[in-house]
Amino acid sequence: MRNSYLIFLLFSFFLSCSKEDEVDQPEVQEAINFQLIGVNADAVFQYNHDGALSSGVETNLTNEVGVNTNYLTLRQSGSTLSFYSFSSGKFSLFQKNVATGEVQNYRDFYTNTSARSIVWGTNNDTSVFFGFYNPQGTTNLAIRTINLNTLEGTDLSLEFNINTLYPPLYHNGKLFITYKTEALEYRIGVYETATNILRQTLSFGGDVPSILIDHNGDLAVFKFSTAATTTLDILDFDTLNKVQEFSPTLAQSFNPGPMNAKLIDNKLYYEFEYSQPFSIERGPAIYDLETSTNTIIDLPNLMSEVEIANDVSIYISSQQYNAKEEVFLVSYGEFTNDNQLRGGAMVISDEGELVETVPLNFLPVYFIE
Repeated sequence: MRNSYLIFLLFSFFLSCSKEDEVDQPEVQEAINFQLIGVNADAVFQYNHDGALSSGVETNLTNEVGVNTNYLTLRQSGSTLSFYSFSSGKFSLFQKNVATGEVQNYRDFYTNTSARSIVWGTNNDTSVFFGFYNPQGTTNLAIRTINLNTLEGTDLSLEFNINTLYPPLYHNGKLFITYKTEALEYRIGVYETATNILRQTLSFGGDVPSILIDHNGDLAVFKFSTAATTTLDILDFDTLNKVQEFSPTLAQSFNPGPMNAKLIDNKLYYEFEYSQPFSIERGPAIYDLETSTNTIIDLPNLMSEVEIANDVSIYISSQQYNAKEEVFLVSYGEFTNDNQLRGGAMVISDEGELVETVPLNFLPVYFIE
């Protein structure tokens, strides 16, 4: 009987120790990998971060690709980055495939004329698409498609005398062109890039449409009315028929056209806009469409952590949600006395924890998807 009792005590002791060991084991943080583009006064850089090593590889794209710091805009299509530049009346395009490392340059591939006033440019793997007013001095909206193999182009008129043209959204063979008409009606033209035709025009009246491609590959359209109500329509990408509708309780609206946000499993990872005056303008947030819960990450507190740890004073440059790594990536710049562009990247979890800070000798301006 005593032996049985002794065995029971020993078993309880070892079980208790085993549980304590399990509790005391530190939680292992998964390594976060990411890529970004940055600039300083001298060059454009690509930085690839390896979370397991807590270090990265820096590439000077000005030397490798030929792009200068005064480039106009940066677009990404698949794994290809496209830098647009303009000089002496001519557009140039500098491309790099970040997956293969392949570089393509199209110097002075298009000469601007008085017939067109270019507003924006974007592209896929084979063509460039310019949104423009035709001719200069008017607001007649048109699109020019230029084949990158032949450098030959065609024009297609979309609408006369529009009020405002917004940035484009390209995805999987379709170009979504958001604009406001002369009668102040918001519309989205759906341009098929394979056939160079305007397939459909979506009309929204006075509702402001903000758009993105959701995690399922469908078109998500947030509509903000003058009555301060918000609706979200999910449109099938192929047919553009409505497949789902939500009525979010978000108190803020977004700009017309593409959103800096991700919609994954009915959760919107987006930029929350703070009421001004405030220490920052925007910060990461998560809105749950099913529960109508809005979670705002405490970015000012995380900024203080970075400032104290690195003995710097910083400002926020840009942010983006990385769906693959399930983290927010926030870039910052340093307030310096030497007029140098320096900064870094903050890796922030969905729970609002600062996972990692990566100081850099340039200012990050874009996170590669």
